[in-house]
Amino acid sequence: MSRDEGAEDRGFEQFERFLDEWSRRDFLRRMGAGGAWLAFSGGLLEFLEACGGGNQNTTGVTPVKGGKLIEGSISDISTFNTLNSGDTASTQMITLCFDGLLGITSNGDNIPILAQALPTASSDALTYTFKLKPNLKWSDGQPLTAEDVAFTYGLMFLPETKDFVSRYRADLEGYLQSVTAKDPQTVVFQFSKVQASFVDSHCRRGILPKHILGTVTPKALNTHDFMSGPTVTSGVFKFVRWDKGQQVVLARNDNFWAGTSYLDQYIFKVVTDAVVLAQQLKTGELDVGQPDASQFDNLKTQTNLAASSFINPGFVYYQFNLAQGTTGAQLFGDKTVRQALHTALDRTAMARAAYFGQAVPADSVLPPTTWAYNPNVTPKYTFDKAKAEQMLDTAGWAKGADGIRAKGGVKLSFELNTNSGNKVRENLITIMQQQWHDIGVDARPRPIAFQTLVTQIRATHTFQIILIGIANGDTDPDQTTLFTTKGIGSGGLNGMQYSNPQIDQLMADAQKTPDRAKRKPLYAQIQNILADELPAPILFYSNYLWGINNRVKNFKVGPYNTYQGRSWMKDVFVTDGK
Repeated sequence: MSRDEGAEDRGFEQFERFLDEWSRRDFLRRMGAGGAWLAFSGGLLEFLEACGGGNQNTTGVTPVKGGKLIEGSISDISTFNTLNSGDTASTQMITLCFDGLLGITSNGDNIPILAQALPTASSDALTYTFKLKPNLKWSDGQPLTAEDVAFTYGLMFLPETKDFVSRYRADLEGYLQSVTAKDPQTVVFQFSKVQASFVDSHCRRGILPKHILGTVTPKALNTHDFMSGPTVTSGVFKFVRWDKGQQVVLARNDNFWAGTSYLDQYIFKVVTDAVVLAQQLKTGELDVGQPDASQFDNLKTQTNLAASSFINPGFVYYQFNLAQGTTGAQLFGDKTVRQALHTALDRTAMARAAYFGQAVPADSVLPPTTWAYNPNVTPKYTFDKAKAEQMLDTAGWAKGADGIRAKGGVKLSFELNTNSGNKVRENLITIMQQQWHDIGVDARPRPIAFQTLVTQIRATHTFQIILIGIANGDTDPDQTTLFTTKGIGSGGLNGMQYSNPQIDQLMADAQKTPDRAKRKPLYAQIQNILADELPAPILFYSNYLWGINNRVKNFKVGPYNTYQGRSWMKDVFVTDGK
């Protein structure tokens, strides 16, 4: 098909301007020039232009000490366990209370936190050495040393600690051989084989206090009181209380290594849904928060707020329960059924209806912010109702007198869950119900409590289909815990219980070298296989949306430090000191 002469040249001029505005270095580094242009010309530009590079509420006003900041959330936390958080709310609270060796910038770059610098690595990439900053302390005044680091990481890979449940064991077991405190400020990580994602993905784990927890058995740690009410912390804040279902209250940590926070107090307030959150931003009951997409344009008109949007380096997707012997396996075990269901979704219309222009349809299990993203992933699924019906016919699912398909006496009928309070996702499962009904499929949408949903994915696996989102914490493309057999059980994220030896091997092979040029083709294969098999179809890449009260300054939230790294919280202040 021909294109108008000059159209590509004009598009490239726009692309150049876009790069200047979004950070040429970061965008090209993550996607490559070819991938960036393909994404741009394929329609991703409109989405990314809306994203910007994060909120810029910096000011020349002299910082004010005192007061509190109230952040709204539609989900309560579930734990302060730094090694087994499976939800963003918990991860955010953990980040504010427990520092790791490294942190992350809004654009995904590693920065030293407890460590003096990035680690030194041996030539064979099997040994990493960290030097800790001097005079680190816990909030109770006790020294934080390399012994605490070795204790913490031992819980994630040592055979003798296997009774402690950590979602990261699937990633580190079989790679990490030992973690040794050479002296109070030096810790050495020794690997039995190269793990390419280690620095990018595993050096921000919140360090736990050995002097408090070191005598507790690994199994008892899972339910220890510390994991719901930590008595000491190392982050910018210390724990005060958790009123479950209502709020978490934190206070300034006077022993914080980087200096004390301007804020006296930080409150994480749970509200019923994101529409209510938007209203409380308007009234000033909340200082910051992520509003419902339907309210975002209105928030832009509020004189007391700054509204900010930027790309979410994750995706919204749904998981099929494929566990053998379950109803899910009976309904969805044939990939043709999974492909038909995905083909029946008009995702472009869904994005407009549910996200108000703040999302685009996605085709890959990797977001465009990672360097391994493949814009040419195949197959891709465009909306085609007739094709979806034909696929189900071919798979033997015939329509009955009631219009619902069945096979062998079993109806294509199932429950469709998402987290209650997230109005966007609640709307999505309603739309999915309608579009699947049009091809003879009976989906019953039922929102459930977020922590129940997380438990379903990570432990009980009694769901049929769950719609959820992933917030990637760094730019490394490894998804061992989500798509490999190792991610089934033990707190992993493979709620589908999907097991494919080819994916397991490719994911392991991609960890064998830190050379991105060698890793990228492996991830291209992974993306194609998962696009074909669809154990967990990807729906959208969406934006983070924020409302920030004008009294709040230096709240430098961005794509990669919304939950995983808020090293800037020390510098946040409220201009009225209240």
